[in-house]
Amino acid sequence: MRNNLKAYQKVNRDSGLTAADPHTVILMLYNGLLENIAIGKGAIERKDLALKATALTKAINILNSLEDSLDKDSEPTISNNFSNLYGYCIEQLMSASVSLDIAVLDQVAEFLIPLRDAWQNISEQDKQAGFAKLNERDNSVAASGVGS
Repeated sequence: MRNNLKAYQKVNRDSGLTAADPHTVILMLYNGLLENIAIGKGAIERKDLALKATALTKAINILNSLEDSLDKDSEPTISNNFSNLYGYCIEQLMSASVSLDIAVLDQVAEFLIPLRDAWQNISEQDKQAGFAKLNERDNSVAASGVGS
């Protein structure tokens, strides 16, 4: 029964990603990141090292995905700041995984929660402006033949 539930949740999550706009995908990544940090913390508290490793590895992979999503050409300064933060969080998660220090996980979550909350509260007008900028950039890249 539990495997069926996990399979359903995966299909639901994957279909949500397929249909989601870029804003929603980033929000889903932030939520998954914070969820995996919390799972890792609980696993450390219960001394479940296998679950800790799985959860913190997922969190690190999500941070890498967030870093890969940065538009370094459009906003180099902001992208660099986020890249540095994500890199720091990855280092801290790896450290916490070895030291089993849940205070480090709490600190990382404290950095990330305001980012997730700010992302979640972006106005519809700002989302649409971002989508327009993204489409403009994609059309410019397609017209230049880059990637062909």
